[in-house]
Amino acid sequence: MRCLSLADALCAGGNPCVFVTAGDSIPVMIERRGYKALILGTCYDEMDSETDELLKILDDEKADVLIVDSYFVTKDYFDILKGKIKTVYFDDVYSFAYNVDCLINYNIYADEEKYKDIYLTGKVKEPRFILGSKFAPLRKEFIREENFEINEIKNIMVSVGGADPLHLALEFVRRFSAEDFLKDKKIKMVLGRMEPDIEEIKKTAGKEENIEILVDITNMREMILDSDILISAAGSTQYEICACERPCICFSMADNQVEGGKKFEELGAFVYAGDARNNVSFFDDVINALKKLILNEEIAREMGKKAGEITDGRGAGRIVKELERFFGR
Repeated sequence: MRCLSLADALCAGGNPCVFVTAGDSIPVMIERRGYKALILGTCYDEMDSETDELLKILDDEKADVLIVDSYFVTKDYFDILKGKIKTVYFDDVYSFAYNVDCLINYNIYADEEKYKDIYLTGKVKEPRFILGSKFAPLRKEFIREENFEINEIKNIMVSVGGADPLHLALEFVRRFSAEDFLKDKKIKMVLGRMEPDIEEIKKTAGKEENIEILVDITNMREMILDSDILISAAGSTQYEICACERPCICFSMADNQVEGGKKFEELGAFVYAGDARNNVSFFDDVINALKKLILNEEIAREMGKKAGEITDGRGAGRIVKELERFFGR
C-alpha cells in the first residue's frame, strides 16, 4: 500500500512507475490502480534468486530508479544491484548496512545516528536518508486540508489488521458485549477479508445493537473521521489515524510494531496497550484505557491534537521531492 501511495505521488509529478512482484497474488490490486505489474515467478523470501530476471526487466523497462520494499533483502542482493541502477529501500528494522543510494524510514522512531553507527560498523558507504513521520506515504485522500476535533465520545473503531493471526477481533467483541459502560457507544469492528473468526464474530455481534461488523472496507478515511477513539495495531494505519487527528489505543502484534507503539505513547498521541502476543492483561489494559478516555474527553482531544502533529498526510509528496533532489526527474 505504501508503494502504491508513493507511485501515485511519483506519477503526479511526471515520473511513471512500473511494479515488479515475486508472485501473482497482488498484481490485480496494482493493475486496478492503473499500474503495470510484472511477475518474476520467484519465491518472495529468496530474493537472491531473482536478481538475474529483475535486472533483465529493469533493462527492458529502461528504469532509472528501483524502489525495494521487502523484509527478505540480503547484503548480496543490494551488492549485485548497486552500480547497475539507483536503488532506494524502505526500512524499519535496521537489519544491516544496506548498500543502497537512498534509505527511507518514515516511522516516528527513525534514528539517523543509529543508521550512522550501523554503516560505520558495516564499512558501507552511507546512503541519502529520508527519515521521520513527515514522510509517511499515505494515500492522497489523507492529505489534511482542515483540522478535525472530537466533540463527544460516541463512536469507537477497532482494527486488528487484515489477517488477525492472534484472533483478537473475536475476543474484543466478547469483551465489548460484556461491558455496560459501552452500551451507549457505537462500536465498528473493521476486519480484513482473511479474518479467521468472521462467522463467530458476526454471530456474537449480532446479539448487540451497538456493534457493527465491516469487512474489507475501501473508505478508511471516512471510517476514521466518523470515530472518536480508535483501537488499532501499531502499523501503517497509525499514520492515517494521525493525519485525521484522532486519539488511539494502540498495541503491537509483530516485532517491528513495538518501538513504534511505545513512541506514539511517549509523544502523548496514543495509549500503548503493550504487545498482544505476550501481555497477559492485554484486553483489560485496552478496556481500562478506553474507560479513562471516555471519562476524560479533554485528554482524548489533546491526544488527537498531538497525533495531528506527527503527520499531515503529505509524506508521499515530500518523498518525491527528495528523490527528485537526489536523482533528478
